[in-house]
Amino acid sequence: MSFFDDDIKRSVWDGKIPVMFSMSGNDVTHHTMPAPYMMMVPRNSYFPLVTGAVRDYFSHSTLIMSDNELWLEYKGIPIKWHLPIGVLFDVLVGSESGTQIWNLTVHFQSFPEKILLRCPNEESVETYYKNVLKEANYIKQGDINKLNNLNINQSNELWDGLRQHIFPFFHVDDYDKFWSINKLFYNVNVGGSSTGIGYKHIPVRLIQNNRPYVQNLIAPYNESGAELTLSDYFSKIPFYSIFIGGATEPSSSSPTTTNTGELSTSSSSTSMAYTNLLQYIKAGAGKYLIQGVEPPLESSFLWLGEYFSHPDNFLYITLIDSTNQLSLSSSSIPTSPKQQQTI
Repeated sequence: MSFFDDDIKRSVWDGKIPVMFSMSGNDVTHHTMPAPYMMMVPRNSYFPLVTGAVRDYFSHSTLIMSDNELWLEYKGIPIKWHLPIGVLFDVLVGSESGTQIWNLTVHFQSFPEKILLRCPNEESVETYYKNVLKEANYIKQGDINKLNNLNINQSNELWDGLRQHIFPFFHVDDYDKFWSINKLFYNVNVGGSSTGIGYKHIPVRLIQNNRPYVQNLIAPYNESGAELTLSDYFSKIPFYSIFIGGATEPSSSSPTTTNTGELSTSSSSTSMAYTNLLQYIKAGAGKYLIQGVEPPLESSFLWLGEYFSHPDNFLYITLIDSTNQLSLSSSSIPTSPKQQQTI
C-alpha cells in the first residue's frame, strides 16, 4: 500500500467514540451509586472486547455479577454485541444531532436472552468474527481459500490485532499487526495499490433503524465496465425493501407486519412515494452514514468497500430517516440478513 492508502486506512482504523458507562441502579448493592466510567471506544471493535475494564470498575459496587453476563442498554434498547461498535452507534445515535457522548447503562442481571445472544467469553467473539469474515470473503472472492490458507500464527496475529485495538497506549502495533494479515484478503497490484479486479461482489450490509439488514450481492462494476458508485448502489435498492423490511413490494390495501410480529402503522402511500433509496435520499427524507461519515454519492463503491469496511470485511451503511417515515417502535436492532439477491 502507498503512504496515502495507508493513511486513509489508519484514519478509519483509529476512529473512536466517547462512551459513558453508568451502572443500573437495580444492580447496585453498595450504599452509594458509583460514578460513571468514561472510555474512548474503538469504532472497529466489539463491546465484549471492551467491557472487561467496565466490569472491573463496577465490581466493587455490586455483589450480583458472579455468573451473570454483563450487558448494555441504550434508552431501553439492549445492545447486540455481534455488530461492530461503530455500526451500533450509527444505528442508534446517528439520528441524534449534536450527540457528543454515548451514554450506556450497564446491567449485571436480568439478561434479555430472547433478544441478545449469550457471549460467555472472548472466544465467542472470535468465533463469530471469523465466521462473518469467511462470509464476506466468500462474497468477495467466490471462495474462502485466502482464509483457509492462513497458518495458525497468521490467524492469531489477525485476531490479536483486533483484540488489542482497545489498548492503543500499550499495543501501538495493533494496526500493523491486524493489517499485515487483513491485507491478504484484498486484491493488490504489484506496486502496492489495491484493485477490485477479480472481486465478484462487494460485501455490504444496509441497516435502517431496528430492521434486519439488507444484504445484496453487488458487483463492483456496471455493465459497461465502469466502477459502480454509491449513487448507483442506492438506485438499485427498492425503497419498499427498507420500508417494510421485506423482499416483496407492499400491498396498498393491507397493513404489513414486521419480522417481530409488530404491525407497521405507516401508510402504504409512503412506501410508494419513492421507487428506490436514491430518490429517498436525494429528496432529503433520509441520510446515510458509513463509518460515521457521509461520503459523496459519486464515491466509488469499490473504493468504499476497500477503505471503509469494518474488520469483518463488510461495508456497513446506516440509513437514517430524517422524517420518521420509517420509524418502528422496538427494543432490538437487526440480527439476521435479508435473503441475498444479486442486483
